[in-house]
Amino acid sequence: MKSVYKTIFLSVILLLISNAYSQQYWLSLNSPVAMDLRKGYFLDSLTGWVCGDSGLIMKTSNGGINWARQNSKLSQPVHDIFFLNKRLGWALSWDIYNPLPPYGTVILRTTDGGINWDTSRFVTENVYIRTVFFQDSLHGFMGGNFRNIMRTTDGGANWLDVYIDSMIVAYFPVNTFTFFSRDYGYACGGQMDFAGVVWRTTDRGIHWSPNLVSAEPAWSVFFLDSMRIMCMTGDFEYGPSIVSSSNSGATWKYTYLGFFGFPSETAFRTKSEAWTPLGFARKFIYSLDSGYTWTEYETPDSAEVNNVIFPDNKHGYAFCSGGKILKYNSAVIGISNNETQNPEKFTLGQNYPNPFNPRTNISYELKTPSYVVLKVYDISGKEIRTLINGYQNRGKYNLSFSGDNLPTGVYFYEIAVRDLTGKSNSFVKETKKMVLLK
Repeated sequence: MKSVYKTIFLSVILLLISNAYSQQYWLSLNSPVAMDLRKGYFLDSLTGWVCGDSGLIMKTSNGGINWARQNSKLSQPVHDIFFLNKRLGWALSWDIYNPLPPYGTVILRTTDGGINWDTSRFVTENVYIRTVFFQDSLHGFMGGNFRNIMRTTDGGANWLDVYIDSMIVAYFPVNTFTFFSRDYGYACGGQMDFAGVVWRTTDRGIHWSPNLVSAEPAWSVFFLDSMRIMCMTGDFEYGPSIVSSSNSGATWKYTYLGFFGFPSETAFRTKSEAWTPLGFARKFIYSLDSGYTWTEYETPDSAEVNNVIFPDNKHGYAFCSGGKILKYNSAVIGISNNETQNPEKFTLGQNYPNPFNPRTNISYELKTPSYVVLKVYDISGKEIRTLINGYQNRGKYNLSFSGDNLPTGVYFYEIAVRDLTGKSNSFVKETKKMVLLK
C-alpha cells in the first residue's frame, strides 16, 4: 500500500513540475508578413503600429488580432516609430542603399493615424537618426549619429542642436529618450566597444549633462521613481548589464548580468516586472524585483525578438525577425499582476492643493509601527527638506509643507518606510509629484 501512495505522490509532483514548466508567458499572434519587424508603438492595449524592413508600417486597432499595412512610400527599412495620439505620428528611415548620394535620414510624419505618410529628407547629409520622441505636438527630440541630440519647438519644422556639457563621450550616438516630467529626462546611447552614456536634462532638453556609465552602449532608461533610475546596457560580446542610480543620476552602479545575447532594450510591465529581449540568443531575461535579479526564458518557437512594449500592466507585445509577433499571456499564474505594492505597510496620498502657493498638505497612513523618512526634492533630485525622520506609530498622519522660500517649479516628495514589527529590515519607498506656482 505504501508503494501505491508513493507512486501517486510522485505522479502528482511530476504533474505539478510539468505544468509549471509548460506555462507560456508569451503567445504567438498571426502575422500578415514574413519580413523583420524592428519597432512597435502602442497608445493603449488596442491601438498600435509596428515598422520594419522594406518600408513596412502596419497598424492594429484590436490588440494585434489584425494588422493593416500602411503606405510609407519607402522601400528601405523603417527603424523607429512614435505616436503622440491617434493622429500624430513620426517614423525614421535611412537612405544608405542608394547607388548614388545623398545619404542620410528620411523623416516620415502622419496627421491621420498613418493613412497618409509624408516623407522629407533631414537637412544635413550623413546624419543617421535612431530615435524620435515628442512631448506634445510642438516639442520633440531626435537622436542618433553625428548630431546626437536635437530638439524642436515647432512640431519638427526645424530641428535645433542642444547645449551639451563638455566630455569625451558627449557626442556619442543616442538610442532612446525617456522623460519623467516635462523638464526632467534622460537620453541614453554610446558607442559599441567604447562606452555607454546617459545624458540628463532638467530644463526640457535645452541643456544636457553626459555621464559615462558603462563599457557597453546603453539602450533604454526606466524611472522607478524620480530618484531611482535603471538603464539596460550591453553588446554582442558581453551580453546584458544593468546600470542604476538611486540619487537622480548623480552616481551610477554597474552590474554585469552574465547572460548570452544582445539586449536591445528593457520594458517594464509594472515597476516590479521587467522584460529584456536578447535578440539572436532567442531568449528573454525577466525580473520580478525591479531589476535586482533576472531569470532566463526561451522565446516561443525560438523567435528572435527585436522589440518589446507594454502599453499597460495587462498587455504586452513583442516584435521579431521573420515577421513573428508575440503577445504577453496575462493569464499565466505566478507572474501575472505581481506588482509589488506598498499599501500593506503604508499609503501615501497626493498633496492637496496641487498646484499650491505657498502651502500644501501631505498625508500618509502607516499600517504598522514604522521608521519613516519623508523628504522633498527639486526636479534635479537635490534634497530640499526633510519633513520626517524617525519612529511613528500606526495611524494616519497629515503635515503641512511650505514653499515660501522656493521658486516656482516641479517638486517631488518621497516617503521611505521600514516596518518595525520584525517582518522586514528594508525600506520601501513611494514618490509623488507636486507643483509650486507663485
